[in-house]
Amino acid sequence: MSDEFSVFIGIDVGMGSRPVTFVALDSEQRALAIGEGDVQDALAYAAGQTGRALIAVNAAARPNKGLLAREEIRQGFNPPPPKYKWHQLRLVEYELRQAGIEVPETPASPDKSLPWVRRGFNLVERLEGLGYQPFPSEGTQRQWLEINADAAFWSLLGVTPLQAGTLEGRIQRQLVLADQGLEVPDAMDFFDEITRFKILSSKLPIKNIFPQPEVNAWIAAHTAWLAVNNPEHTRRYGALEEGVMYLPVREAERRAVLEG
Repeated sequence: MSDEFSVFIGIDVGMGSRPVTFVALDSEQRALAIGEGDVQDALAYAAGQTGRALIAVNAAARPNKGLLAREEIRQGFNPPPPKYKWHQLRLVEYELRQAGIEVPETPASPDKSLPWVRRGFNLVERLEGLGYQPFPSEGTQRQWLEINADAAFWSLLGVTPLQAGTLEGRIQRQLVLADQGLEVPDAMDFFDEITRFKILSSKLPIKNIFPQPEVNAWIAAHTAWLAVNNPEHTRRYGALEEGVMYLPVREAERRAVLEG
C-alpha cells in the first residue's frame, strides 16, 4: 500500500476568519503545499488530487452515537465504565482518557456543538461527497482518517504537551516534528536570536516558529503518512461508527508493545 499513495494531507479545523489550515506531503514527507482559508479552500485542494490521497482531519469526524451507553461495549473494558458517567463521551474519547490524556467530549447533536466542531463534521461529510472513504478502504483512491493533534503530541512526547498556542507550546511541538524527520525549521534557532534589545522592542524572532494551526496540520499529515508507510508506529482508537482515530507512537512504546 505504501507505494500506492502519492500525497498525505493534514487538515486543521479551528476558528477565526481563516479557520482551516492544510499541509500536503509527498511520499517522502516533503512539503507539497501549505495553505489556509475556509473549508471550501481545503476541499478544492482535496478535489484536485489525481493520485491516491490520504487526508488526516484534526477534528471530530462523527457526532457521539452513544456507543458507551451499550452494555456490551462497556463490558469490553476492565473495569467497565459506569453508564451514567461516560455516556457523553465517544468511545475514542473514553479510550484516550483511560490512556491519560484529556480530550473534549463530542455532543450527539451537531446543532449543540461548537462552531468549529460543526465545521469538522461538515468537512468530513463533504470529503465523503468527493469520494473520500474512511481509512483503510481497500481499492479506494481517496481516503481520510481522524486525528487529535494534542493527543498525537502527547503520544510522541510521553508527557502532557505544553499549552497549545503559546510560544513555548509551539516551539515544543515544532521540535517534535523535527524529531520525526520532517523538514521544518529548527525551533531552537529562536533562542540563538533573542537579544535584550529585541525583547525590549517587542520584536521576538518568531518568523520560523509555525502558527499553532500549521503545527497541527503538519502532525496530521505525518500521521497519515505513518498509517500507510509505518503502521506499526501508529495506534488506533475508537470505532468506525463514531470515529476511528490514529495516533503516532514513540519508538520506545512500540518496542515495549512488540516485546510484551
